[in-house]
Formats: sequence, C-alpha cells, structure tokens
Amino acid sequence: FDELEFTRNSVISGILRVALSGLVECVRSSVFSSLGLRQMKVDAVLLRYLVPHFIKDEYGTPDANACTGVCNVIDNVMLNAEQRCVDPEVIGDDEYYDAEKDEIVTPFILVQQFLFNKNDEDEHTMERISFS
Repeated sequence: FDELEFTRNSVISGILRVALSGLVECVRSSVFSSLGLRQMKVDAVLLRYLVPHFIKDEYGTPDANACTGVCNVIDNVMLNAEQRCVDPEVIGDDEYYDAEKDEIVTPFILVQQFLFNKNDEDEHTMERISFS
C-alpha cells in the first residue's frame, strides 16, 4: 500500500483496503455453498452502497481513486467467492425465489429493504450497481 496522508479520506480508504484485503484472503481459503455466495453478494452490494458515503474520489490529489480502489477490492472479494463456490449454477444468478414472501428478490432489493423502511414518508432511491 502507498503512504497515507493525514486526511480523513486517505485514512479511511487505507483502513478499508487493509480490512478488505484480509477478507479477500479469508475468502480464498474458504469454500462457499450457494447460500454463502448469495450472502456475499448481499454484503458486497451493501458495502458498495456505503463506501461512497465515507470515501470520495478527490481528483487532482493523492486520493484521486480512493473510492474506486476500495470498490475494486470489493469486486476482487466477489470474484474470489465465485471461484470458490461449489455450485457453479448460482454464480451468474442474481434473482432468488423467497418462498416465505412468494416473490423474486435480488441482493439489491434485500439491501434496499434493509436500509429503507417502507413506511417512511420520504421516497428513498438507491443507485443500481454492478460488479465488474
């Protein structure tokens, strides 16, 4: 890792990169079932939604790609999790049938339901993300 400046953006991005690099190593030493991979997808969507709230890409500074770099590590976590999944049929599948609610859900919808209460009077929206 590069040297860190004593700025909020630099410190938080450095901490997240180290933590997520540890997660990458943990994922590399694990084997995932279809349900484990689904949970990793939900966790990755949540992290990709939250990271830009804490880290900004400040162009023209040493932190020019801080947010992008952390999101790339999250993508690396998902790539490794998909490679370690024992059920190759679920790797590209992002839609799941929820028998209790009798509906199709995606990791994006699950994160949206977690973050925003449907009873809120204000209309909340989330930006759709995709893994590269």
